[in-house]
Amino acid sequence: MSGYAGIELIDSTERLKHHELTKALWQKLREMDIKTGDKGRIKGVFISNSYEQAKTLKKNFQGDDFDATIYNQGDSTQIIQITTPLCKLSIEALLEITDLLLISVVNTDIKFDGLELDVNEVKKLNAPWWKFW
Repeated sequence: MSGYAGIELIDSTERLKHHELTKALWQKLREMDIKTGDKGRIKGVFISNSYEQAKTLKKNFQGDDFDATIYNQGDSTQIIQITTPLCKLSIEALLEITDLLLISVVNTDIKFDGLELDVNEVKKLNAPWWKFW
């Protein structure tokens, strides 16, 4: 269990569900030849019906090399994408960012929808040096 402040506020069933999804994502990435220690950016996806809450979440992640973008879906729904700085990928990193993202939406109406990774970007960032020549 991680030691982050606020971890106790996350619904345990919701946390367990997201941990299982994250483990399945890591397994799928391993099948695509993504290895522990490969460099990449992790994207967290959220869904919100409140533009004000979406703006607050975005503001909370701006800086510290995180990138945050809000996509308006036309109705009252916004998709918020939080992208980490370049990091070394591992199951532990994915589970920790999952916990942090779940903590970030405690006491809001925003739903954490899960993680995404751009496999093509990860493979490009981790291409063997001899493939550059």
